[in-house]
This record gives sequence, C-alpha cells and structure tokens, in this order.
Amino acid sequence: MSRDDPFPIAAAAERLLDRRRFLCAAGAAAVAVLGGEWLGAASPAAVPRPILLPDAADLAVGEARALETTGGGQAIAVRLDAATVVAFDRRCPHLGCPVVWAAARGRFECPCHRAIFDGRTGRVVTGPPRRGLTPVPLEVG
Repeated sequence: MSRDDPFPIAAAAERLLDRRRFLCAAGAAAVAVLGGEWLGAASPAAVPRPILLPDAADLAVGEARALETTGGGQAIAVRLDAATVVAFDRRCPHLGCPVVWAAARGRFECPCHRAIFDGRTGRVVTGPPRRGLTPVPLEVG
C-alpha cells in the first residue's frame, strides 16, 4: 500500500455494529439487568404503613368498606366477626380488577374472571390468580 492510497476503511463503515460490538452490548445489558435484580432482591422490603380505620365500631359484622392506601391505591376492610377486622388490597392479583366483598358467601370475588378468595386469609379458592390478595395492615381507631 502506497502512501497516496486512501485509507481502506471509511468512518461510516467504522460505526457499523459488528458481531463483537453487538455481543459486548448484549452482555453488558444482561449484566446490568441481573445486577438490578440482585440488588432489588437484596434490599429490605418496604414495610407497608397501617391504614387507619377510624370508625371500626360502626362497621357491622359482614360489612365492607373501601379505604385509601398510603400509596394511593384502594384497600377493602371487612368485619368478619365482633373481634376480627381484615383488610386486603382491592386489586385482583390476576389482572388488577377491583375485587368485591360477597357478604352472603363470606368471600372476596373478582367479577372480571370469576376468581374467589377466602374472606379470612385472602388466599385463592378458585380462579386464574396464582397468588392471593395482598393483606393490608389496619390501625383500628
């Protein structure tokens, strides 16, 4: 190659993504994602703050009341008997539809896909969800 010949690689060709650069970028992205997952799993879980139920005495047995959570969502509180009040996140874990309290049957039901949740524990009785309702801590006032 003589000194007068132009350089054989143009700047535009140099910017193309070749196999080595693609594999390096894909590997770096995988490391970043796995590192984020590891950091997320290693960090302590946030403890939800209790929701205040100020008029718990006015709540009759079998009656439900919708409450606002500290995160801006909704919870549903139910008096199961004279001494027991439970609260769960109102979103169905399947697709997020709002669950309703079926007082006559003593259970939570999701009208979207006919899921049924136990009234005391929130666990799935039947339906498509793989996990139960998320319990919400209550502060009875």
